[in-house]
Amino acid sequence: MLKAREYHSSTVLDGLLYVIASDSTERYDHSVDSWEALQPMLYPMDNCSTTSCRGKLFAIGSLAGKEAMGMQCYDPDTDLWSLVNCSHLPPWSFAPKTVTLNGLMYFIRDDSAEVDVYNPAKNEWDKIPAMLQVHVGGSVAVLGGKLYVSGGYDNTFELSDVLEAYDPETRAWSVVGRLPEPIFWHGSVSIFRQFMPETTQEDDDITLDNTISLNRQHQNLHSQNLNELR
Repeated sequence: MLKAREYHSSTVLDGLLYVIASDSTERYDHSVDSWEALQPMLYPMDNCSTTSCRGKLFAIGSLAGKEAMGMQCYDPDTDLWSLVNCSHLPPWSFAPKTVTLNGLMYFIRDDSAEVDVYNPAKNEWDKIPAMLQVHVGGSVAVLGGKLYVSGGYDNTFELSDVLEAYDPETRAWSVVGRLPEPIFWHGSVSIFRQFMPETTQEDDDITLDNTISLNRQHQNLHSQNLNELR
């Protein structure tokens, strides 16, 4: 990075990595291994959480020095931040987590099982059913059209290894697995990989049409995964 920092957040938008701190914003282009300094947020925020949605960056968290929530939006086309004015914001949270799924932003607090959802197209907040437990210091990620929350401290203040998932089609949470060990203050991310299988002499009977069809299937899957993050 161009500047050493802590207590920052990072997210990906259109194949570029953005690192956002209270006093600075940087963008990394892996194709040329280059960092670029961008405009900082209008209002410094403590422990903000960031996500990309509908072609823009959103940062939500507590305003520096105040126990009040705020949300700001960055437009990469203009290199400008703006304050998002909406009638309702989630309650104050020390270390919130935010992730995008199907054009909606899911906001998970560190002290409650309640989950708030923001629709940028309508500039409206809503709620979904609460998680099965709290995940204080837990982690959140999106994979396969579902929202996954893991670890952290649970309702009894015990360190948890629970991995639960939210299905937006059924609007329901379920426990889908266990972590190798209880953990907190961790991060999680989903990685999609596009590839063409290597061929050998034994594969000579595979026709070109079949190879093209397989490639198209991988392209469609890759596009679907990217759409989940928008």
